[in-house]
Amino acid sequence: MKLIKRTYIFTAKWLLPVMIVGCIFCFYMIEYISYEETDEFLTYEMQRLVKYHNEFNELPEFHQVTHIFPDIRFENPVFKDTLILETGDNEMVPYRELYFSINHRGNYQTLVIRHLLLGRDDIAEGTFMIIIGLMLLVAFSLFIIVNYMAGKIWYPFYKTLDKLVKFKMNGPLPDFPTTSIDEFNSLNKILSVLLKKVGDEYRYNKEFSENTSHELQTHLAVIRACTEKLLNNPDKAPPIDELQKIYVASTKLSQVQKSFFLLSKINNREYNNPIEIDLRKTVVQALDFFDEAIAIRAIKVESRFEPCTLSMDPGLAEILINNLVKNAVKHNIDNGDIVITLSPSALIIENSGLPFVGNAETMLERFAKGKNGNIGIGLAIVKQICELYGFRISYILSEQAKHQIRISFGIN
Repeated sequence: MKLIKRTYIFTAKWLLPVMIVGCIFCFYMIEYISYEETDEFLTYEMQRLVKYHNEFNELPEFHQVTHIFPDIRFENPVFKDTLILETGDNEMVPYRELYFSINHRGNYQTLVIRHLLLGRDDIAEGTFMIIIGLMLLVAFSLFIIVNYMAGKIWYPFYKTLDKLVKFKMNGPLPDFPTTSIDEFNSLNKILSVLLKKVGDEYRYNKEFSENTSHELQTHLAVIRACTEKLLNNPDKAPPIDELQKIYVASTKLSQVQKSFFLLSKINNREYNNPIEIDLRKTVVQALDFFDEAIAIRAIKVESRFEPCTLSMDPGLAEILINNLVKNAVKHNIDNGDIVITLSPSALIIENSGLPFVGNAETMLERFAKGKNGNIGIGLAIVKQICELYGFRISYILSEQAKHQIRISFGIN
């Protein structure tokens, strides 16, 4: 059922008791006005007759009054209601009578004047007709106004609804119109945020499924091929190199599974324990952790640290720095160098490495391809953490094969 039809139904339900109360109110108001006007007319008529008696000392003719009762006195004028049979239609008709006394030649005479009243059935019929007429007028006006206004007021809503119907998960976000109605603007803003979140979740799950399938299939294929070789030669002792390949592939599978699980937890905002941490200490700890690998490859490390305090989950801060340092060591060259610069506004890690052809920003994507094959998922995790905290990350590659990752914290 449409909203406008529901509006009409609720309006009709409320108009019915209003109509009943209105009928009762109008009935008594009309009856009150009828008595008020009749009493006023009879009072004026009494004053005219008293004036006539004072001027001419004569009682009025009987056609001017209803009755004259001799020797009856009323201290004050008295109004009374009475019913008189109307012979024409054989119906009792209500009248209003006024009794008042005049001192005529030493004797009090009581005069009675009478005026026709509206019957209660006539008042009820008139009231009902008035209310019905008003209700029809109100209903017609309401129908015209609501339909006209609904078309104008609800137009932005139907525009938004149309865009939602045409929205596709793999398409761009709809551009909702700005209106002069605050409620619709709020709705459009909330829908934009919601659709962006839904679209991001859809793209994340799609990438997650594609990456999982790609990466797992690669290592599973290695394990399957090596296993088939072993099964095809049951009499021979298992070759060490084949077992080594199985071990390496299974180890990588475990690492990939952990990385995917970590990405999923970051995306689902499961890390939500921000505290003030000294990022300088985290960087120093990461360098100490990879000290052996750095020494084996004879990599020269140069660091320039300034105090830098951020509000982050300590676990995510450690993962962020460890992945950056690990990437700088793993994709470096022997006798290479690493330069780490930390300031209150940014973290810059620059390392020597192999030349790269293409857009350096693609290195931040999952399983980006380098010269030696798949780079992995480490920088994708770094990018996900930066997006979580609103940091800006960029990957810059110089002509001298210098790889630089810059993370801006947005602090002036």
